[in-house]
Amino acid sequence: MADAGEQSGGDSMFLASSLLALALAALIGWYLVQQQSAAISQKSLAIARGTTTRARGQRVVITGPPGTGKTALWLHLRFTATSAGRAVPRTQTSLAVNEADAFVDETCACLVDVPGHPRFARERDEQLRGARAVVFVLDGAAVARDVRPTAEALYDVLASRHVQDSECPVLVVCNKQDDPLALANSRAKLLLEAEFDVLRASRQAGLDSLQAARDADDAAAEERAADYLGVDGKPFAFEDLALPVQFNEASMMVGHDAGGLEHIERWIADALHA
Repeated sequence: MADAGEQSGGDSMFLASSLLALALAALIGWYLVQQQSAAISQKSLAIARGTTTRARGQRVVITGPPGTGKTALWLHLRFTATSAGRAVPRTQTSLAVNEADAFVDETCACLVDVPGHPRFARERDEQLRGARAVVFVLDGAAVARDVRPTAEALYDVLASRHVQDSECPVLVVCNKQDDPLALANSRAKLLLEAEFDVLRASRQAGLDSLQAARDADDAAAEERAADYLGVDGKPFAFEDLALPVQFNEASMMVGHDAGGLEHIERWIADALHA
């Protein structure tokens, strides 16, 4: 009988020890899961706020004339995980540069939205120096009326020394395609090419005068050559540029897929992986 009691007591102690070990393992597992969930939540919040301490993404500069939808695109790209399938909300004209890290089509990017007002031209040029890709947004419904300032802004981007030297890819987004007056990207492209011819001649004439004033300075000659876009003696065509320029239609107000935003995301990811 004593042996039976001792065996029963030993079994009870073994069962209690086993249950305690299982409870301890479960508690440790629960703690690790909670810690991992908290870390993921903090990282997601930091990325959303643009304050994450991880390595910064490659810079994508979003630029163009005022009121074309640059900030709306920046917001969509920044919060693409939560805005997919929904229209981008209306925004006000930006009065400062917006910058934040985000994942675009699973690619880390530093998104920079530069206001289109001329007083931000210097800031735009500074941002272009470190750009890996440029998204130029124009108003498809107003480009026919505002072709001169639109062409001037795009010409400045394409004539940037860094953009030319690095052959930085440029995507021209013809936004507001939901407007009945909006031009297709093929039509907008033709208008811009024709206006580039006029701009190219006037800018070269101005640089010729400057070079003469500098007594044929070498720096002035280099500036003149860098500012000349296209092939001399031939009507301007975007295809003649050394850097890749693509056109895409979009509508921030329609939504992700129908609005052409998915194509913009893929283009950015491809440009950063190139």
